[in-house]
Amino acid sequence: MRTTVDIDDDLLAALLERYPGRSRTEAIEAALRAHLADDTVSRLRRLAGTLDIDDVSATTRAHDVAVRGGRLMSWSPSPSPAGRRRAS
Repeated sequence: MRTTVDIDDDLLAALLERYPGRSRTEAIEAALRAHLADDTVSRLRRLAGTLDIDDVSATTRAHDVAVRGGRLMSWSPSPSPAGRRRAS
């Protein structure tokens, strides 16, 4: 979206120093993303302790064990894409 805004010259210069090698648009977009990410974290922190969430982990574990016939299965992370090998 194309938007025209009046930005203080010193403020824009300071922003461009923080994002060297980026265009004005890229620097402004990066700053907006960073602000929104920080704001999201702040909003979530303010919600801490305000929601009642039932701990269903024991019920879920019991269900998983029942589905597997009593066999416990260990979890391991998937290999990274770089570590995957193609089948020959």
